[in-house]
Amino acid sequence: NNISVLEFGAGITTVKLYEALKTKYNNVTYVTYEDNPQWAPNHEGIDVRMYNKKDLISRDISIPSDEKYDIVIVDGPDGELRKYWYQIFKNNVKDNTIIHIDDAFHFPSFESELGSTFKNYDIIFESGRKTWGLGGSNKCWLTIKLK
Repeated sequence: NNISVLEFGAGITTVKLYEALKTKYNNVTYVTYEDNPQWAPNHEGIDVRMYNKKDLISRDISIPSDEKYDIVIVDGPDGELRKYWYQIFKNNVKDNTIIHIDDAFHFPSFESELGSTFKNYDIIFESGRKTWGLGGSNKCWLTIKLK
């Protein structure tokens, strides 16, 4: 049994998630794109691909077309730039791919770009939409499953 994860924005949870998946799957493919060397994990089994934000904005980043992922995590970079990832990885997903967007409602463009890139999906988890910007927690997530 295999699982593949594509992540944008590495951090402490990158290694934790990778190690957790290894306990359940025989083969874990884990690729993370990171622009800040401070957050890039140096961990066997995790493929770290460094990029710069200018290339993200101009979409000069490409993911090999033969790479298809079961899970995509969009958690970086900070700010509105993460909206550019959807067009970059749209050909690296398949039916039933799960996409998790951290800070999903911080900028309206996160959700509008998601909807214009992926037409058919079910929302499987949502948190923080109604409380974002009301002075409470800034934590908000959206997790979808592609059809």
